Amino acid sequence: IAEKGFAIEIGPIAPGTLKADIFQKTEKLTQAVLDYLDKYNQGQIPDEKMPLTVYQHCKYLDYPKTAAGELNGMIHPQLQGRDYEELQPGDPLFLTLDGNTIYYEQEKPLNPVFINEVAYYEKGIAMCLTKKEQIYV
Repeated sequence: IAEKGFAIEIGPIAPGTLKADIFQKTEKLTQAVLDYLDKYNQGQIPDEKMPLTVYQHCKYLDYPKTAAGELNGMIHPQLQGRDYEELQPGDPLFLTLDGNTIYYEQEKPLNPVFINEVAYYEKGIAMCLTKKEQIYV
């Protein structure tokens, strides 16, 4: 099923935070995956292919920087909290420290994930852009 492994992440959630509802959702999903694998191993899964939505990584976006490489902006308020929602050309991405908006200029819509994740600040990642795809497994 996953020859290279997979991860389950339910969030977003601030690092170092324990939230009961998120824990319960993760536990429920993990149990569903284990139940499926058990049935698969016992030959109880029909041969029909089922649709699965995946997000294929395309590229990383860094925060706006000055010519000297210093941080010069932040995630635009209209984008914050919209992980996995389709980003259209012309949608706001960043708000610079002097109040200017930087817009998404790619030709094709993509889906941002890990928007403004604190764990990625020092790596220069403001968000990852992904392409939403439907696969059958």
